[in-house]
Amino acid sequence: MPKKLSKKVTAKKAAPKKVTAKKAAPKKVTAKKAAPKKTTTKKSSPKKYEEAQFLASIKPYALKKNEKYMNAKQKKHFIAILDSWAEQLQMEQNRTAEKIQENVSNFPDESDRATHEEEFTLELRTRERERKLLSKINESIDDLKSNDYGYCASCGIEIGIRRLEARPTATRCIDCKTIEEIHERQQFG
Repeated sequence: MPKKLSKKVTAKKAAPKKVTAKKAAPKKVTAKKAAPKKTTTKKSSPKKYEEAQFLASIKPYALKKNEKYMNAKQKKHFIAILDSWAEQLQMEQNRTAEKIQENVSNFPDESDRATHEEEFTLELRTRERERKLLSKINESIDDLKSNDYGYCASCGIEIGIRRLEARPTATRCIDCKTIEEIHERQQFG
């Protein structure tokens, strides 16, 4: 009989080992929670998606039944969008100008200098694209003031609130823009 007791004692000792193994599992869960922090820092660092983020952040206009197209409220909505977009682009232009003035570095290594100049060239190309976009935004603001905003430049029909929220500088309705893109593909391949 004493042999049976010893077997029971060893079996009881094995049970606490399983409990400690279960405690190790929550440590793995906390390690998994640390991984999303890395992805959030990666999302905030790239500058390529600022325009997309801005356009995604636009609060949609609440359309009402029998509401006149491009009424005062809608105009106010689009003026706010265009002004904030222009302000954001202007701040980026100013930041780049300051960076150009401050960053006069001499690199003894040719590869470091070449890398720096390539980054600088990409930054300038992006700012040139934004400068052109800024002029389109200013044209859209002028169109809003002259009551031409929101109407297709080709056929004169309404562009639509949702299309303008997706692309506030749009000057053509979806049909005319589609036809224009088809002609461009046929011309330029």
